[in-house]
Amino acid sequence: MSNSLIIKDFKTLKVWQKANALEQEIGELVKEFPNFEQYRLVDQLVRAVRSIGANIAEGNTQLFVKKEIVHANIALGSAGEVRNHLLTAYQNGYINREQYDALDKKLIEIIKMLFGYIKRLKPDLDNKSDISES
Repeated sequence: MSNSLIIKDFKTLKVWQKANALEQEIGELVKEFPNFEQYRLVDQLVRAVRSIGANIAEGNTQLFVKKEIVHANIALGSAGEVRNHLLTAYQNGYINREQYDALDKKLIEIIKMLFGYIKRLKPDLDNKSDISES
């Protein structure tokens, strides 16, 4: 292993920063949801939005590009799940149309950024230093 090992910092990634900001925003938003949704919609929504940033961070900290792409793809799935849960919140009247549209717009931006992130990583798969088979 090289003495000049570079530790990547996921916190510098714009996509992680946006995912983290969204996590904080949704965390505040769900405090207004009905109590009976605490272990249903609120729990699912909070877990899904946390999964976006957590998977970006986990993937970015991986040694192998293939694993980084896998985690970015999982973050994409979590973003889709959050979009679904926010639609449910809107349909049940827990958030208004303006809140729903603003949050959905942020999620679409994160999804586009994740696609770009994955596209940027793919050429690195040809790098011979990435010997992972998983």
